[in-house]
Amino acid sequence: MSDEHTAQVQGSDYDSPTPHDSRYTPFTQQPSCCVPTCIQMVMYRNSIPLRPAEEIGYHLGLVVSPDRSKLFRNVRTAADAPPAGYGIQMHIPEYEPNAAFARMNIPLAFSVEPIASIPSANELLKRLSTHEQGDHDVIVAFNLGALLDDADLKEAHHACVFDRIVDGRVRLIDPSFYAPKWRVFDIEQLFVAMQKHISSDWGGIWLLTKTNNSH
Repeated sequence: MSDEHTAQVQGSDYDSPTPHDSRYTPFTQQPSCCVPTCIQMVMYRNSIPLRPAEEIGYHLGLVVSPDRSKLFRNVRTAADAPPAGYGIQMHIPEYEPNAAFARMNIPLAFSVEPIASIPSANELLKRLSTHEQGDHDVIVAFNLGALLDDADLKEAHHACVFDRIVDGRVRLIDPSFYAPKWRVFDIEQLFVAMQKHISSDWGGIWLLTKTNNSH
């Protein structure tokens, strides 16, 4: 193999350990901390000083099962899962992201485009494409079992960072310690998975925007 060909192979995206055009550096989560870890990825990209995912999770109302409490220094536990499931409880006003960011002095603003307001997979693709073109930071929230077509995960709800549209498909950054960091899905898969999120008000697109409110 010639030196020129070797350089081409080594420089190709296929053989690279990471996609050359990824917008994010992946982080890996603690159990039930997918959202705080996604927020960390957005903070890192925007040169916002990092805070531990466990701390972000605490301010977002994180609740875990008692058998996982040993993985945390100080965490809320419940023998029975809350109505929204284990994990963050951001539907409760005290733990809503903007309230949490204000308490923590994190210069981010949070807004939602709920799946109930997105009429089709094609519209979802258009919206994500627009966010990519604007270089916006987006987290997507969905039912994991529906996304992976795995009935054993039908009660699992998850969040990933949206990276890019690649050949008409959606590339996500997955914080799960069980998953590859870069994952590509058909837009129809993601649309259905968002519809099956535990809440039609929270499943969908979450937009994080850097502000000038840090002190």
